[in-house]
Amino acid sequence: MNAHLSFEDGWKVLEQGILTCSKILEGSTGTRPTVAEYMNCYDCAYRMAVQTTSYCEEMYNGYRTTLAESVRALVLPHLMHKRDDYLLRQLEKMWSNYCIMVKCISGFFNYLDRCFVEQRKLPCLEDTAATSFFSTVFSFFSHEVSEALLTLIRQERDGSNVDMDILMVIMRGICRSEVKSFMRNAVVQDTYAYYSRKSSEWIVQYPLQDYLAMVQDCMEKETMRLMSYLHIPEGDSTELCLKVVSAPLMQMYDSYAREKQIGGQLLLQTYKTVEDDLLARCNRLTIDSGVDNSSGSYME
Repeated sequence: MNAHLSFEDGWKVLEQGILTCSKILEGSTGTRPTVAEYMNCYDCAYRMAVQTTSYCEEMYNGYRTTLAESVRALVLPHLMHKRDDYLLRQLEKMWSNYCIMVKCISGFFNYLDRCFVEQRKLPCLEDTAATSFFSTVFSFFSHEVSEALLTLIRQERDGSNVDMDILMVIMRGICRSEVKSFMRNAVVQDTYAYYSRKSSEWIVQYPLQDYLAMVQDCMEKETMRLMSYLHIPEGDSTELCLKVVSAPLMQMYDSYAREKQIGGQLLLQTYKTVEDDLLARCNRLTIDSGVDNSSGSYME
């Protein structure tokens, strides 16, 4: 029978394996553990997990902390003094290298992911790795990264050609991490501000019937857009759009109609057009109207 393996001794072995894999962050994709080194790390993690004195929790926390330290040491310097597209391109490059690294490292802890994480209902190792990356990045560059992402979203919404691959890769990773709430709020607030500005422009540029048609069109497009960017079900996206798209646009419509003293019959009819459509959309929603798009692996 194997002798008891202390956490200190076992973690030294695992740290060495992680150190070897961390060179991938700098672009050395050929630098990976040998088969013998890989199996040694796997056996070490397995022994520490199943022996009488188990170190599953310590390994889980060590995995998260060590990855965050790697990001701090090897990723953040590459993001310094960069802005806008240059920042996002570098971030996407480092994130892609990081995903390759994590896929290799997570193999050491395969048993931990299948048993301990499942039993404790903890975030899986991939989600934990995403949090280690983006929480560390956002702790230093939250304004720069979020503003660069919001700028791309605004440009795409206005019909400009943007690099959707970079945008979607980064947003997909963020939505697997604990940074997702921060970024979701930023996107929602920016969307509301966008349509609040547009409402004052459109209400004087277009006839009321055209304006209302634009409300419906924006609702449909923004529902799909938020589903894609925030990786949320259609029902959740529709509910958000009612608050951040329909609300500011219809508030402006109501204010304009009252100011211009538009006849009650026309006001009633135009409201009814939008109301009927929105009610029909809501009635079609069910609890499982959409599957959370974040369930897929970003490491694939």
